Amino acid sequence: MRKLINAAVVVTAITGLLFAAPGAAFADGSGTVNTAGSPLTVRSGPGTGYTGWRTVADGAAVTILCQQTGTTVTGTYGTTNIWDMLSNGGYVSDAYVYTGSDGTVADSCNYVGAPPRANGRSTNGAIDWAFGRYRSTSYENLCLAFTAQAYGWGGSGWNTAEIGGDWMVSHGYLNTSGIPPRGALVWYHNSAGSGHVAISLGEGKVVGTSVSGGVGVAGYLDHGSYRGWSVAYYPAGW
Repeated sequence: MRKLINAAVVVTAITGLLFAAPGAAFADGSGTVNTAGSPLTVRSGPGTGYTGWRTVADGAAVTILCQQTGTTVTGTYGTTNIWDMLSNGGYVSDAYVYTGSDGTVADSCNYVGAPPRANGRSTNGAIDWAFGRYRSTSYENLCLAFTAQAYGWGGSGWNTAEIGGDWMVSHGYLNTSGIPPRGALVWYHNSAGSGHVAISLGEGKVVGTSVSGGVGVAGYLDHGSYRGWSVAYYPAGW
């Protein structure tokens, strides 16, 4: 039990069930990393098979934006399949995070629905591909190709992200309300007229090009003129 292990660590937590009753809601959770010394790997998705793109120090306080099930891990706080999405957009196993609860302390992570035409990669597979190119500068000015290749296509079939965003608008796929769910394409205007697009990590985060000059994580409103989000649909992808 977490309250018996490392009981001296005190953090604020909101307890609840993994699948809350209708109408029930969590706020963001909080926790403290406890690995007994080693940095904890932050991964692109909820499992040990996903790309490890950074670490968080033992003893660090973390904000948990949402939680979901994934690979079962045995750690400081026993065995669990719960994974915590952190405020940097990555996931860590809850087995190494003291939250004051053996259950969940944040909302379940929200995923976008399936597009009309299946992609070559799943949502988490696409995000993992993107994180495998973290800080790469090779995709600058190629944001649309970056998202299409992340989802398993050779190319999007559109010349620019502005054209792709216009297509989503004209075909009724662009959503302008709500935080983009995990896996959604997030569309923007820009001053060049070519537009911009990134992939949503959920909880207000995106991964894409042109973040400090390379592939990185940003808030979904950090880029220029936000247009909205859509399912990851490439009708002319090749």
